[in-house]
Amino acid sequence: MSKPAKLAANGSGATINVRADELTSIFTKLEAIITELESNAVPNISKLGELNYYEAGKAKEAMEVYADANKKMLDLYDNYMRASTLVIDTLNAMIEADQAIAEQIIAKLEV
Repeated sequence: MSKPAKLAANGSGATINVRADELTSIFTKLEAIITELESNAVPNISKLGELNYYEAGKAKEAMEVYADANKKMLDLYDNYMRASTLVIDTLNAMIEADQAIAEQIIAKLEV
């Protein structure tokens, strides 16, 4: 487990503990979920949306909820994509901060 990095929160003196190993673990899990949704759920949702197996009768109205359910499933996929993007942005910010710190150390050491 890595040591937490402490970041100042907008100069307020409060700290935010960031654990790089937890962020990378979250990212890996999000990617696995996204891959599963992309390879299984999304293609099948599209196929289900194209089916018209129930054409008439009392249950016709009840079957219309499936379109909403399919949309919600696609919304779930979008939410996981957004969460993944936010985690990537955080990891990139951490990398940039580490590079800036490394450059400052190198400059101070005159290496």
